[in-house]
Amino acid sequence: MLSVRVMSLNLGGGVKNFSGEPDETTSKNEALLDLLFQLQPDVLCVQEIAQYTDAEGLKHSMVDLICNGGEYSFHCYGETLSMKHHMQVKKDLMVNGLFKDWWDWSKGNAVFSRLPFARLGDPTREGVPRNVPIYQPLRYEGTRDTDPRYVILTRLKRSPFPYLVNLHLTTLIGERGEAKEDAIIARAQQLRAEQISQVVSLLSENILQKGLPLLIAGDFNANPNEPALRLGLGAEHGFVRLAPSNDIPTHPEAGAVDHIYFFPGSRLQSYSCQVVASDLAHRISDHLPVLADVVIE
Repeated sequence: MLSVRVMSLNLGGGVKNFSGEPDETTSKNEALLDLLFQLQPDVLCVQEIAQYTDAEGLKHSMVDLICNGGEYSFHCYGETLSMKHHMQVKKDLMVNGLFKDWWDWSKGNAVFSRLPFARLGDPTREGVPRNVPIYQPLRYEGTRDTDPRYVILTRLKRSPFPYLVNLHLTTLIGERGEAKEDAIIARAQQLRAEQISQVVSLLSENILQKGLPLLIAGDFNANPNEPALRLGLGAEHGFVRLAPSNDIPTHPEAGAVDHIYFFPGSRLQSYSCQVVASDLAHRISDHLPVLADVVIE
């Protein structure tokens, strides 16, 4: 059996853009490292984490900050968007980056771990996580409507060698808030269902059909009763949502959209889960972290 503490956190609305504004960035960085010191997750899944390379060629990286400050020996950064590959004049941050003489800026997902990563096909040997696309629009238009979506897929090198997926699913402009539209809500839910289907297809033959243990963590941009999760993961494929003891919204507008799921239920010995709603957590991002202690057979 393996006992592991897993945390998921979207840095959106916080330090995701990592734009180099020193006062605000420093404050949020310190809060993030303080929170990690308090909670001590063994595995940290982060969405919307960023880094940039300045005019002198120096890299300023949230990934490095967490790796070093959080004392994680193993990590993987999976780029989803960058100036180098997706330069778009409608994206203010990219235009401002040009005039700050940045060589590049990128954001994506990341996994940090105190346990080594294993090869996907041979858990007895150390391996490297993989960044896998699940949604790639023909052209990036500078808004989240056309953000590419990827998942990081890895495996932990501790028996019973659970697989881990870190994801961030699509949300659309006009899906939430006072200006929300029914047609946009329906389209966003359809896109998330398609992306969940892509994830299931990725995992089906080599993990799900073999009944191997798997954790999926991230910002699903969906409440647990949305069909993509309730049916696409739960009813149809047997994923168990690790329901927090304080099942509260993780985002002030979107609701409970950050989750941790486990497969298969028969390998889940026990768990406890909570949404971390401390003052410190509120300082970091407009998303609240989800933290779970999981015992896996």
